[in-house]
Amino acid sequence: MIAELQQAVAHYAHALDELKVPALEAVLTEDTTWTLTMSRQGVLGPIAGRAAVLDSSVRR
Repeated sequence: MIAELQQAVAHYAHALDELKVPALEAVLTEDTTWTLTMSRQGVLGPIAGRAAVLDSSVRR
């Protein structure tokens, strides 16, 4: 189970770095929730749902 989670995170990170939306869609579930901290912007989120996470990921 841990190896599968690590693999999912690695796929997500690579897809996000390359802005590959189909790859991001394949990793994220419909009930995905995303929260992150950005310098000078503070905490962003939580962002709930695959579509909202994809929208915020691609716009960064």
